[in-house]
Amino acid sequence: MRNPFRITGGVRVMMGEKLSRHTSFRIGGAAQYFVYVHTKNALRNVLNIITKNKMQYFLIGAGTNLLVADEGFKGVVLKLGGVFKRMAIHNGRCSCGSGLLVDCLLTMAAKKGYGGLEFMAGIPGTMGGAVKGNAGAFGSSIADFTESVVIMDGSGIERTKTKSEIGFSYRDSRIRNGEIITAVNLLMKKEKRKAILLKINRNLMIRKRKHPTGYSAGSFFKNPSGHAAGRLIEDCGLKGLSIGGAEISEKHGNYIINRGQAHAADVIALARVVQQRVRKKTGITLEREVRLLK
Repeated sequence: MRNPFRITGGVRVMMGEKLSRHTSFRIGGAAQYFVYVHTKNALRNVLNIITKNKMQYFLIGAGTNLLVADEGFKGVVLKLGGVFKRMAIHNGRCSCGSGLLVDCLLTMAAKKGYGGLEFMAGIPGTMGGAVKGNAGAFGSSIADFTESVVIMDGSGIERTKTKSEIGFSYRDSRIRNGEIITAVNLLMKKEKRKAILLKINRNLMIRKRKHPTGYSAGSFFKNPSGHAAGRLIEDCGLKGLSIGGAEISEKHGNYIINRGQAHAADVIALARVVQQRVRKKTGITLEREVRLLK
């Protein structure tokens, strides 16, 4: 099939791009089309082509909470850049593109003397992904500071969703897969820059001390109510368990590490073993936090 996006401006298209290059797991097959989109008009045009050709599509952020199947994805993977990485802040109201990295937002806001989101320091990913998955740490989440989001549907129509319409829940929201977040509107606090940076650095040090290094997608399972998934896994004696190139981290039970040659099938098999053993011992069914693209 010829490249259907070849005459579309504001995009960069790659065919057969390996998605392992675009995820923190460093795992996964190729996308039929990988499309960088730099403007809203280009995004509308791309979505129109996708609809016309009845193609599947998936929006990828920083690829930090994602496991891609070994077979890859027969469709279009979209990645937002350009205008989708901008930020503006005035009187505590911050509007940013969904493609902006979380750490970039924190740094840019701190320079202007705005904080409140320091708990997110070190959380990898984009602002769009953070909202969709209601990212959080240290007892706070992005839902606490989100006023609204702007979404574009598969027809290229934009609308604003209020906080109640977003439907935040633990590590989730009601934003559907076909809806593309283009902008996030936040409420931030005016504070001294030095105090903001101190909190950011403190949280980065805590994360560095607690979390393992290596190729992973962060916390693999959601914490069940009243429990820590990592502790449940550790109590079942599963730290260090491996299948193929995938291994449960010796440092943190809720991390599955790609030791360098892992396949998605290894990770899925290992996760299934973890779920079975935790359920057998505790009666608790662990729910995957990491998204699977296939």
